[in-house]
Amino acid sequence: MSRQLLNLLRKCALYALVVSLLLLASGSLQAAPILPGSIQSPVSAENNPVGATLVFSTGFVPFAAATFNGSLRSDVYTNDASSPFGPNALTFVYEITNNAGSPDAIDRFTVSSFAGFQTDASFTPVPGPTAPTAVSRSATGAVIGYDFRLPGFPLAPNSIATPLVVQTNATLWAPTLASLIDGSAVTVSSLAPTLVPEPATACLFACGLAVLTSARRRKPR
Repeated sequence: MSRQLLNLLRKCALYALVVSLLLLASGSLQAAPILPGSIQSPVSAENNPVGATLVFSTGFVPFAAATFNGSLRSDVYTNDASSPFGPNALTFVYEITNNAGSPDAIDRFTVSSFAGFQTDASFTPVPGPTAPTAVSRSATGAVIGYDFRLPGFPLAPNSIATPLVVQTNATLWAPTLASLIDGSAVTVSSLAPTLVPEPATACLFACGLAVLTSARRRKPR
């Protein structure tokens, strides 16, 4: 083998190594793991989930507080190709709407419990909807919260938030309560990971949503 050919092969091997390292680095930069007691600002914008299978959705659940009203949709997915925790791990997506007739903006959204789980928090960049300005996790790791409190970027009346995404290493989910906060606060049915399967609770939760939806449809106008 000639020296010229050997040098060429060495250069190709070096380029391949550099490209591989760059790809690995870009993958690690895209992930945004959030540890207990930490806060991230700005929030990572990622096109998640990817090719995922919907496991369960609450649909849009209405809420009303003294200073705002709207609806929250909570979805849980599996087989998320973008999840850093593998295809069997669960990804949670939350979509918030602040109604046109709402008196005020929504400042903050929180949901629990993520205690004991690894999490990767982001939002899906969608033209039009309002993106969060920060995401935080409580000291115990239980509560994840998204903020919309930066001046000029509130979740104002007659607006929707970009989908808020929390990828986890959990494989089980359960009904929970989320909170929306401004000058007042309200809790609303949502979804979060769990360590113990609760099929009976999930069944009751689904039945409750169905009853609520049916009641709203039958309400006289």
